[in-house]
Amino acid sequence: MSSSLVELRPNRRFLDHEFDGYKLNLHALAHYNYQLSIPVDKVYPDDVQYSFVHAKLFALHNHLVVDHWDYSYGFYYIDNKQQVQKIYFDNFTQKFQTTVVYDIPAHTERKPGHFNLCLSFPSTNLAIVSDGTGYLHIIETGGRNNAIGYVQTWQTLHSTLVLGEGKYFIIVDSRTQHKDGCVLVHCLLQSVEQNKAQFDSILSWVTFELQQNEKNWTQTSFRQLRGKGIIHYAAMETNCSSLYVASDHPFKFTVDSASEILEKPKKEQINIIYTWLQTMEDITITLKLQTNFDKKLLHVNVGPSSIKVSYAGKVFLEGKLKHKVESEFTTWNVQESGQVDILISKCESMLWDNLIEGGDNNGEQILDACLVEEAHRKLAHLCSELEVTGDKQVPGLSTQEFEECDAASEEDTVLVRMDLNSHEVTHRIPLSVHQYLFDIKLEMDEVPALALRHDVDACIWQPYAQLVNTETWPVKHQGTLLAFGYVQSSKQNRKFVTCPPNFAYSVVCEASKHIFIYKKTYDDNLNLRKRNEGKLENVKCGQQRILNVDKYGEVLGINATNEYLFVLTQNTLIAIQV
Repeated sequence: MSSSLVELRPNRRFLDHEFDGYKLNLHALAHYNYQLSIPVDKVYPDDVQYSFVHAKLFALHNHLVVDHWDYSYGFYYIDNKQQVQKIYFDNFTQKFQTTVVYDIPAHTERKPGHFNLCLSFPSTNLAIVSDGTGYLHIIETGGRNNAIGYVQTWQTLHSTLVLGEGKYFIIVDSRTQHKDGCVLVHCLLQSVEQNKAQFDSILSWVTFELQQNEKNWTQTSFRQLRGKGIIHYAAMETNCSSLYVASDHPFKFTVDSASEILEKPKKEQINIIYTWLQTMEDITITLKLQTNFDKKLLHVNVGPSSIKVSYAGKVFLEGKLKHKVESEFTTWNVQESGQVDILISKCESMLWDNLIEGGDNNGEQILDACLVEEAHRKLAHLCSELEVTGDKQVPGLSTQEFEECDAASEEDTVLVRMDLNSHEVTHRIPLSVHQYLFDIKLEMDEVPALALRHDVDACIWQPYAQLVNTETWPVKHQGTLLAFGYVQSSKQNRKFVTCPPNFAYSVVCEASKHIFIYKKTYDDNLNLRKRNEGKLENVKCGQQRILNVDKYGEVLGINATNEYLFVLTQNTLIAIQV
């Protein structure tokens, strides 16, 4: 089954071509600090985890977890005692309050090589925790929308060693599903395995089930995909029937306990028995006879719109010609080597796209070198630094004027939708010219949206589940971060990139020094003007704010809300009022 190509077309209402960029605003932003009672847990790769995949998993891990099912400012982090800490922030009093909600079982000494602990919320009353040593815990949290100060400890429902001893992973996505009176929990895990001289990324889709009136969870299915290189984005479709993956290299299913993975039948190698070459006026067909051939057994029959070539009963070529020919001028020649050359004259001076109507797999077209040279000559102006306008040549767009951040990605990044039953790619979106920037959760029940560069902007795209009884995979443009695609590319030391759900501002966060905030709200007090066709017009500029967080240490996590930007370091949580 061939995959469908999905084209991303931005909504013009979300674009502003008159936006002129950001101007530095030196006014300080109000921010509030909270000293953590217990530092954040963080581990580093060991000597054998030296690949770029490992570096990305460890360095870009976001230790500040937000609960999208909780409408208050409640955030979570895991401390170095392997406890889940919940921090409340009161936006009226700007006060913090923290409490321990869960003690991760089976404590092991943290050491280089272990993965960072992960926390994910698939529903309003369940949580998933991985301890970084291979164990996965399903946890009952109760309602998490309780008033500030009300403490409800979590209870472990199920613990399991998912991938096997010594195989560590992080949680990429989790989701619950109710089916036939049962509760299903789907977990998407990412791990890394060495495959000869390279490291492969592994995606494992594990499903657990809780039967009605039962207390014990059981694992019902296990699926695994493998691919080379890093994974930019991965998520489970809302109906849990497909998987979305954005990567530089293709991924394919290697294990599926629920259904058999069928190997694609290899295409039969086509045996080319003749070639044809054309000019604007005629066509030359070439084929090869067997040794010790007899010329009398060769039969060439060319009509105004048909052709048949056979030797000793074996048909080399037969069918209706694509266009009419002057059959009476047809000639052929048989060489001593057995090569047969048939020359056919066209009725009209034109190039044919096929020799036989409908095509013929037994023949292959050979391009004439003179035609190729002529095509290159006619298209040469498209590759020139000079633009031809009438009889004049004027300077065009010079490639020397491009900046490094304007260059297209050298990697062939593609976002694909993979069907869980057929194990095939159903849809694909090329991202080579739409650089992946980050992802953001916009709707609780939907997969995270993707921020992709579009020209100088960053467009936010929300994928939805495939429409019922159609072949359409809807991916909707939800908003735009003006000029942010260009701005973020100049920040070579960026660690985290994000924005709030209302797209009011965007953030580039370095590992330890600066946080850059770009607010696209126009500032009428800038008093900037530009002359356009003799008229002075106001310049549309946003505001750039810079915060120095060097004194707090390395930034380990970040989350942007509509009013506040929360930044987590080893010992401090910072709330910045935007």
